[in-house]
This record gives sequence, structure tokens and C-alpha cells, in this order.
Amino acid sequence: MTQYWNPRDVIAYHCTKDLSQTQAKLWSFIYGFAESLVLKSAIQLDIPDIIHNHGKPMTLSNLASRIPSPNGAADHDRLFRIMRYLVHMNLFTKESIDGEDHYGLAPPAKYLVKGWEKSMVPSILCITDKDFMSPWYHLKEGLGNESTTAFEKALGINIWDYMSKNPKKNSIFNEAMACDTRLLMSALVSECKDMFEGIKSLVDVGGGTGTAVRHIAKAYPHINCSVYDLPHVAADSPTYPEVTRFEGDMFKFIPKADAILMKCILHDWADDECIKILKKCKEALPSNGGKVILVDIVLNALSEHPYTKIRMVSDLDMMLNCGGKERTEGEWKNLIYAAGFSRYNIRQVNAIESVIEISTDPKNTPNGARQISA
Repeated sequence: MTQYWNPRDVIAYHCTKDLSQTQAKLWSFIYGFAESLVLKSAIQLDIPDIIHNHGKPMTLSNLASRIPSPNGAADHDRLFRIMRYLVHMNLFTKESIDGEDHYGLAPPAKYLVKGWEKSMVPSILCITDKDFMSPWYHLKEGLGNESTTAFEKALGINIWDYMSKNPKKNSIFNEAMACDTRLLMSALVSECKDMFEGIKSLVDVGGGTGTAVRHIAKAYPHINCSVYDLPHVAADSPTYPEVTRFEGDMFKFIPKADAILMKCILHDWADDECIKILKKCKEALPSNGGKVILVDIVLNALSEHPYTKIRMVSDLDMMLNCGGKERTEGEWKNLIYAAGFSRYNIRQVNAIESVIEISTDPKNTPNGARQISA
């Protein structure tokens, strides 16, 4: 016998289903912090490294016995509940072997293993650091017209002074920047080889620990590479035989070179400051063949690229921490033109950031370059 639904029951059913889905979505946003902090705890407990070094999936009891704890082995029930959530996040696997559950690493977890060039551990520890998360609690206050950032409201000091006065936090921050650089530079060096042709000298402005420019120096040993940053950054940086280090302020002076690299620098600053920095770059370059290589996000909120959401989150991050922003191509074009340049080219690489190549030579326009017109 065919059963017919009362139209009112059908409407009630779909309303209930839609309500449940909507509320579930909102609850997932409300508890969105949980995933990043559970992930952080897994790293702090060395879970990815313990399983990786073991070489195969481990039982819960075996895993618990390996986790450092001041009171002996980790509590099995608590560890089980953390692992259950990590499996739900598809970062770890669970399989039954001989009637006992064994936990292994899912493919994304390789980026949670420490000590290799594509490990994302430093970025995770930096972004989830209690101090570095605190500006997000001041998002509302940060909407005011005054120049004070949410970072200053949270910690009572601007981010640059904070880094210079807190060596441990500065180290965490620099390690995270170096982590991001390692993920990016293999793509930059392999996908933009023609961009380095004819360059004899290159200075990485705001280059931090020198990770980026060292990749270039190794890939192109004919280029005389140097890194230029503030004194407190240099004090926390290793020395490399293939890289020369200079200390200074990019707003006052930039060393002369055939090419200037700036990776994730201009997004820290408002438009006026960016124009000042780009003008200093122009002064440091030869007029007949120099170039600025910007590695920064080109924002397109309508894009369906998997990095689009991360790029928009980074835009808020810049606003909160330093008053900077991520920019669209149109906004980049305005800055480049205002600084006195007339040609640029945007290259998409396998990274969150893009590469913006700006040329000073009117006869040597970058491949596919956009000509800026007034």
C-alpha cells in the first residue's frame, strides 16, 4: 500500500532538516578553535613524531607509554578521546589489527613531523601561540578609526617592539616565517627560473633568518645574495657562507642590487608605507635592468582556489596584528604605479602567495607583463 505524506508533514520535515543543518554549521564555527588547539596539543605531545619514528601504526597503550608525562604514561581514556578527534580530522588513521586498534599517520600528518623542510610545525606553534592569538579577541575594538591595532590593544605594544623585547616569541615568529619560506621557495626557484636570468646581485629586504635568499643562492650560485633586516632579527639569525647580512631600516635605506626580493613584507604595511618602501627599492635599483620581486598574496575573494579562504584569513591577520592588508591585483597596480614603476607581471606558483615581478627597464618587460597606464 502506497503511503502518502501530508504536505504539512513534508514541510515540517524539511524545515527541521534545514534547521538542524544550519545549527550544525553554526556550531562548527563556534567550536572552530578546537581543531587548531587539538592539533597543537598533538604536536606538543610529539604524537606525529612518535608514530613516524615507530615506523608503523601503534596501539593506544604503546603510544601512551611513549608520550612524555611528569606522572608516568598518559591517561588512556584522555588520550583515546584526543586520538578519536584527530582521526575524525583525517590527520590520523585507526585500524583494527588482531582485535586491537592501531593508530597511524594519514597523508596530511607528514607535515606534522618535525625536522624536514616541509614540516608545518613552526607555523602551527606560532599561529596557536596564546599571545599571537590574543589580537583576535580584540577584533571588535580594532575596527575603530584610530591607528591602534588589535595587537596593541591585546598586548599593550606594537608587534615590532614586542618582537624586539621578547626574544623567545621573536624566535617562534621567525621560525614560522622560515617554515613558510621553505614551503614557498622550492616552487619559486623551480617555476620562475627565467626571472633570475641576468641578475648578478640580489638583496632580500626584510629577509628574516635568510631562509629564502639561501635557497636562491644555492640554486643560482652566480648571484651575489644578501639579506637586509632590523638588528634584533639579525641577532636571532644563523649565518650562512653563501649569504651576506646587512642590518638597517628599509624606510631609510635599501642596499643597491640588480634585484630586490621582498617576501611577505608589504602586506604588513598600509598603502602609504608600501609606496615609501617601493620608492626606496627604485632608488636602489639600476635604471636599465633592475627588478623588484614581490612574493605576496594576490587576493581574489571570488576565486574557488583551495587557498582563497586562507588568503582572506591572512588579510584579517594583517589587519589585527600590524594594520596591513592583503591586496587585489588592482590594489597592487595602484601601489606599483604610485611608486614610479610602470611594468609588472603576476606569476601564479604552487603556494598561497603569488610572485609579482616589477621591472625598471622599459626595454625589458617581464613575460606577459601588464603595462600600467595613467
